[in-house]
Amino acid sequence: MVAGSTFSVPQDFSDALDDLLYGVCEQLQLSDARYDLAVGRYNTLNKVLESAESPFRYFRPEIYPQGSMALGTTVKPIDGSPHDLDFVLQLSRDHNAVDPMDLIETLYQFLHQHAIYGSMTERKNRCVRIEYADDFYMDVLPACLNLAVSGTCVKIPDCSAQGWADSNPLGYIAWFKGRTRVLKVQRIFDSAAPIPPQQAVGDKETLKLAVQLFKRWRDLYYAKGDPKLAPISIVLTTLAADTYKGERSVSKALESILRGIIRLIDESRRKGEKRLRVENFSNPAEDLSERWDSNQAAYAAFEKGIRAFGDRWSRLLVRDGGVDGELKELFGEPVATVLKKRASQFQELRSKGKLGISPSGAIATVSAAIIPARPNTFYGKE
Repeated sequence: MVAGSTFSVPQDFSDALDDLLYGVCEQLQLSDARYDLAVGRYNTLNKVLESAESPFRYFRPEIYPQGSMALGTTVKPIDGSPHDLDFVLQLSRDHNAVDPMDLIETLYQFLHQHAIYGSMTERKNRCVRIEYADDFYMDVLPACLNLAVSGTCVKIPDCSAQGWADSNPLGYIAWFKGRTRVLKVQRIFDSAAPIPPQQAVGDKETLKLAVQLFKRWRDLYYAKGDPKLAPISIVLTTLAADTYKGERSVSKALESILRGIIRLIDESRRKGEKRLRVENFSNPAEDLSERWDSNQAAYAAFEKGIRAFGDRWSRLLVRDGGVDGELKELFGEPVATVLKKRASQFQELRSKGKLGISPSGAIATVSAAIIPARPNTFYGKE
């Protein structure tokens, strides 16, 4: 894709493509049972962390979800990959009064010694992970207030640095929601904040759908090589939200986002920077892409992948049809599922005489058509 290039997408093709992408996003949604399972496990762990036995009960903990389930951008895992739920255990204490290594160790020991979670608990660099046997895990991120900065900024433990790191999960959620063009953002957390109900695809803002497609492309593209080189979700989500221009069309939003990310990569290169820096816009001190510093191969793979995706998407949009195979390569099995369902629905309507030809020559329902379409019996010419 050439930076700054423009083209016109025929409206009928754009509408048809968007309709198919909505269907793909429906296939990417977690099942209701899987979503309810995540909510139930979140609520159960909340009760444990707020119980009389919890070492955090005296510090008025706020427990709230972060990541894809808080943003409404969760994508069904592929090939048995684990589904994760991230949430924050935020204490009402100034971080200067707490040792970060003691904080994460206390959280780890409490859960590790718990009758239910003991064998499932693992300490990570900045969080404690609860790993279930059914391809599901929860990451608990301990945090303390950063009173040196106004708003919702916090400090979180960083074991590799043996100190504190900057973050702002609540601020990020509010920023992302603002980027979806939601005018009113509610920010009220009282003790354990519930996970929001799974939003139907038809009710989602365009940006959320674009992020879901972006993440599914990532899962498939990098699975072909070394999955460890794949960019993390927070980086893709931030870049998508930052470059989103408010398009209503999902297909056009994806094109605009990809063009914008490539522009940012090129600008970073012109400045002589080794990589693109992706910051938390609600707390610029937090570099969401810092792991690229120690893994230049991952950054190279990210740049190569984004350029390839951008080029393919630009060429797809100007083809004006015949893109089923291309979409299957980009987004995988959900595309095939949607196409199969649409074909079945189309054939059912045709067999019932409910399809016709509109004045423009497009297939339409009989109520909107002039000439009824004859049933296709697949017996050859009549």
